[in-house]
Amino acid sequence: MHAIHEALIKKQVILFEGACGTGKTLSSLAPALHIGKTEKKTVIIATNVHQQMAQFIEEAREIKKRADIKVVVLKGKMLMCPRPNMDYDTCSLLRENSYQLIEHEKDFGQLKTEIKSVSDKLKRNKDTDLIQIQRELSKEFDIEEKKLHDTRKNSCDYLNKLLKSDTDDFRTWLFSGVRTPEEVADWALSNDTCGYELLKRYMKEADLLICNYHHFLNEDIRTNVLGWLDKSLADVITIFDEAHNIESAARSHSSITLTEFTLKRALDEIEGNKETDIPEDVRTLLAVFLDTIRSTYNIIFNKKFGERERVGKDWYDLRIADPQERTDMFREKVIVALGKAGIKKLDETIERLRSFGLTIDAFYEKQFNEGKSPVKKICSCLITAIFLSNYVKFSKDKSYYPILNVKRQNSEISGRLELFTCIPKNVTAPLFNSVHCAILMSATLAPFETIKATLGISRPTCELSFGLTFPKEKRLSIAVSVPALFSKDRDSPQTKEIITKVLTDIIEQSDGNVLIFFPSFYEATQYKNRIKCIVPVFLDEVGVSSQQIRDDFFKLGESGKKAVLISYMWGTLTEGVDYKNGRGRTVVIVGVGYPALNDRTRAVESAYDAEFGHGWEYAIEIPTIRKVRQALGRVVRSPQDYGARVLLDGRYTSTSARRYGKYSVFKFFPEEERAEIIDVEPERVKYSLMNFFNDIRKNAAKTGKK
Repeated sequence: MHAIHEALIKKQVILFEGACGTGKTLSSLAPALHIGKTEKKTVIIATNVHQQMAQFIEEAREIKKRADIKVVVLKGKMLMCPRPNMDYDTCSLLRENSYQLIEHEKDFGQLKTEIKSVSDKLKRNKDTDLIQIQRELSKEFDIEEKKLHDTRKNSCDYLNKLLKSDTDDFRTWLFSGVRTPEEVADWALSNDTCGYELLKRYMKEADLLICNYHHFLNEDIRTNVLGWLDKSLADVITIFDEAHNIESAARSHSSITLTEFTLKRALDEIEGNKETDIPEDVRTLLAVFLDTIRSTYNIIFNKKFGERERVGKDWYDLRIADPQERTDMFREKVIVALGKAGIKKLDETIERLRSFGLTIDAFYEKQFNEGKSPVKKICSCLITAIFLSNYVKFSKDKSYYPILNVKRQNSEISGRLELFTCIPKNVTAPLFNSVHCAILMSATLAPFETIKATLGISRPTCELSFGLTFPKEKRLSIAVSVPALFSKDRDSPQTKEIITKVLTDIIEQSDGNVLIFFPSFYEATQYKNRIKCIVPVFLDEVGVSSQQIRDDFFKLGESGKKAVLISYMWGTLTEGVDYKNGRGRTVVIVGVGYPALNDRTRAVESAYDAEFGHGWEYAIEIPTIRKVRQALGRVVRSPQDYGARVLLDGRYTSTSARRYGKYSVFKFFPEEERAEIIDVEPERVKYSLMNFFNDIRKNAAKTGKK
């Protein structure tokens, strides 16, 4: 904690790797809040895991018992909105109209006062000029009354009440504890007001803001949040939990898309505004892009047998650019088609489309404000213009990768053009180099040089690493020297037999629940059918909520029984889930579990290679080992807890470098973790687990006697 405090004073970025039980959250929050109070900075702690937000709230409550801090917990606007089925754009317009309503009511009140004044004068003096003024004011009154009615009709009743109310009672309640978003929403609903707007009103008083990643990684949302805090980036101390996930989250928040549906809507907007003087090249631009999207995916379907049949309800990627060479087939095709259609200056045509879109967007807003539309319509022409401008600018940039996505809707196939962000530092570098200081914490953040490079952290850093502090005798970490499960060897009958035998031995000898992670769902399914045991076996299925399966699995383990949960490395159960005590006694990682080496992954690898000179290592190897380490950390969650951790692949063994050369992954584990891993032959695994759990039981018996 002292080291973090000193680094914060120096305005450094702290890279903090701490295993379970090292108190990362408290060790980061306490000094950050102290510096925040001293320097008049706001502390913002963000996570992408629901369970972690709940933990932050509990930690903040513990701190508040000892120190006077004001805390706000922020979730998405739509999650806190008291109006059902509300969309973001309509909510924003209702809010804007609510503020306009206040001004209209003020002006209307002044108009009524003026009319009364003229009327009073007329009673005393029959001046003809006053009669004319009264008539003109009456006409204005009718116009303003209708305008006021329309604005009130299209404003938010909950916000209207808030704007006219004294909310000191809410402020007192809010800062008397640490309130969850759900508690705030309930309080607001019971008082017929809007919890989200209430939070915004008092956010600038907060010492600590607890929020989600998207509140800070999305530039537009971050700008709003900083405005509510009345702070600049230089005025905040940021703490990111599970910081090994920042790369992928930043990619997600900065990638952009354009759907076939949006293009069709844009053409409909032009068709519906024929009377407007719209340049013909604007319509041609939209028609060419729409036709090129359709013809491109149909050509791909015709060339690849069975490709069309693979398309389901989820977006499915089709290649339009080589992930290594980046020759964009789609871009070349659309440029040729636009040239044939007479469009030579694409940038100018896109700008004309944008100008038209701005006009239509203003018209949609006017329609909503006048009560002619129940919602504020989204302008497809404007959305399209913004996307095309970025596509033309970035599709040849190695930092981005163009992809064509397709999905099936009501048996029809629909397409989408996507500009996928490969290098997240374009998003994160300006952020981390502008904040007052920052803490990035995770149980699997190392190697630090990699995280600094990929996130673009160029300012001085403080690097801290703490391993497990729980008793070593309560955990067993083994690497089993089964043949390396390369993709070409996984379907070998001999390999399957070896893996099945070892897994059966592990299940038999485990002193409680067994959690098994496979490289993919396909392999998880295969081995689910191969494993024969007398305890319940659950399968974490793709596209199906794992909540019920997880709860049933936990219940059996916590009652002293045994079950097996089979999942896959890149699913939802490898991190953010606490398998404490009886919930999990043994975790098994089968294979190395690299992510699917699809075009997206290859594009990231290629971009990283061009940017950092370490494509495979930075984009694939290190993130995979972080994922493995996260999965291993699911068991042994407290000093009293115990469990076995099994790495089932020869590439994990300490001698794997001699046998597998560059394919060995042992070296990517931190030194203190490598020191704990014991190499075990497949036939000796059952004895290793038997001895370990026997020793645990003997020690427990001795302790009990004492």
